[in-house]
Amino acid sequence: MQGQAVRTMLGASAMFRCAGSSAGTNVSAFLTTPWLAQATRSVQAPADPSRPVMLLTPNNVWCIGRNYAEHVRELGNEAQPAGEAPMIFQVELAVELGHDLKPARAAVALDLTARDVQSKLKSKQWPWTLAKSFAGATPLGPAFSLTGVDPSKLWLTLDVNGKRRQTGRTSDMIFSLDTQLSYVRQHFPVVPGDVLLTGTPHGVSRMAAGDEILARVLGPEGEVLSEAVWQVRAANPK
Repeated sequence: MQGQAVRTMLGASAMFRCAGSSAGTNVSAFLTTPWLAQATRSVQAPADPSRPVMLLTPNNVWCIGRNYAEHVRELGNEAQPAGEAPMIFQVELAVELGHDLKPARAAVALDLTARDVQSKLKSKQWPWTLAKSFAGATPLGPAFSLTGVDPSKLWLTLDVNGKRRQTGRTSDMIFSLDTQLSYVRQHFPVVPGDVLLTGTPHGVSRMAAGDEILARVLGPEGEVLSEAVWQVRAANPK
């Protein structure tokens, strides 16, 4: 099932690594989009081939914006070059809601934004949902259970072409996960299986054709909990 309500949930085909993995394999988990393609280099997958890679398949993706102070300052200094229509991407922790609407599983996510569309809508003081509601706007990595995991003690990293662009700790969030969930449950018709994007650290990147994007969620000891690699086919979905 692909999410339709808030953001179309068609992620890109990718290669994944789950926690406790060792052997490399390729898992085509999502539909390929026009601008993100399956990476070619090997990435780890579960050592036990009988254990399936868990994936999130949300109905809706609810996003929390401006939840890292450095990112807020970063946006305040941001200027868009004339004549350009960039696609911006950033790493986030995606949290899936269980049957009781409490956190059940999590995964690494890319949050994509059509910055030209966003800027036009902002200039008119209109909601800019359309800048984040195109097919493939939220590619997700493999899921891991939150049982026994403290979501406030995780790390997020994003590398582009082998160079680190983003590093952040979930403990740096301005609003805790509990606060975010309370707000979303109060104001939106969330249902089990929905996914919450919890904000991004500073260091958002402009997408360029040919880029290789490596996104990770790490545990407190640096262990990989969710990892995905994407290759950019085109700079925007047009």
